[in-house]
Amino acid sequence: GVVTPHASFLAMPYAPAEATANLKGIQHELGAYGKGGFYDAVGTRSGKIAEWHLSLDQSMIMGAIGNVVTRNGLRRYFATHSVESALRPVISPERFSI
Repeated sequence: GVVTPHASFLAMPYAPAEATANLKGIQHELGAYGKGGFYDAVGTRSGKIAEWHLSLDQSMIMGAIGNVVTRNGLRRYFATHSVESALRPVISPERFSI
């Protein structure tokens, strides 16, 4: 298993107390917090910390905080029909498979 702090931030609208408790554990028990904020991930078995501050993770954290503070504002602002219409041609060529 791997713990990723950004996942707890994304869970805040659905389980705020549990997400906050999890973040406190990641910070204090696992030591996955540094000068730049939460680190990327922690291996739960090994305890190894990926001491990186990835821009994708930080963006998800900021977006999640923005959604909590604005009561889902970012979703309302960007999940519109006009945004989808503009982005659909750009992402439609992507094919995901296992």
